[in-house]
Amino acid sequence: MKFVMTQPLAPAGMEMLEKLGIEWTVGPGADWDAYPDEVLESADAVLIRLEKCPESFIARCKNLKALGRPGMGFENVPVDYCTRRGIPVVLAPGANARSVAEHALALIFACAKDLVEMDGENRKGNWQVRAHGRQMELCGKKVGILGVGGIGSLLAGMCTALGMECLGYSHSHNRARVEAAGCRYVDSLEEILKESDFVSLHMPLLPETYHCIGARELGLMKQSAFLINTARGAVVDEQALADAVNQGVIAGAGVDVYSTEPARRDNPVFTAPGIICTPHSAALTPESWARMSCGAVEGCYAVCRGEKWQGVANPEVYETL
Repeated sequence: MKFVMTQPLAPAGMEMLEKLGIEWTVGPGADWDAYPDEVLESADAVLIRLEKCPESFIARCKNLKALGRPGMGFENVPVDYCTRRGIPVVLAPGANARSVAEHALALIFACAKDLVEMDGENRKGNWQVRAHGRQMELCGKKVGILGVGGIGSLLAGMCTALGMECLGYSHSHNRARVEAAGCRYVDSLEEILKESDFVSLHMPLLPETYHCIGARELGLMKQSAFLINTARGAVVDEQALADAVNQGVIAGAGVDVYSTEPARRDNPVFTAPGIICTPHSAALTPESWARMSCGAVEGCYAVCRGEKWQGVANPEVYETL
């Protein structure tokens, strides 16, 4: 069995490849034309990181049985093309949930306690910044969680433990899942935006979620509220977010994801001092990266052996196999 990877996996994932007796090759990232034909033509599985993978690259993989994504996002791979060819797109469900939920909570804390400004001003000798009054307690505040899946559910548990009230919104209107996470179900996006002190995004990037948070939606939020985005950059209109923060429409934001990655220096979020920006690092704890790598290897190995792996982006592919 032969696997091709665009980048090395975590050590635990590489060790799993060796343990399973899989031959592997690490390619030159997104330099798609540099992969030798003989390597791709014999590959049973290809594992893609965050590179935008074109159909033409997968078309060169004549023997491909599985395409792996060590994570949960799949907007960077040609899922429809893979489905037409009968190739399952293997994910690692739940592998990064704990790390991303903790990162979202860290951004909530950083916004609530104004940590970035406090640190910067203190280093300049501005001791009086301590009394500017922009810090807040989280107990009693409302957090609106948009997308109450694995990550959103974990975040709800953490926020509940802090004494926060959790409101949940599901684009699929899955009330049972929202309530099982301990959230008050809110059927309207507009209502949850109006009520929440913090709005945390945890939905996938789909045609229906592209720019689902724009100027109109930000205008519905409280002036004292914060937006947290650890989902995908393009679910938010980044120019609208920067304008909303700069103009005082909302109090601030914490973002870990961007519409173009690596994030461009001219991204408008960087022009808003009230937005805390981290470099899509929420899932990259050693623990999470090990689980994502092993999950992708295990899933691709199972598919290549003819087994039905549940964690795929295109489960409909099994109907044609």
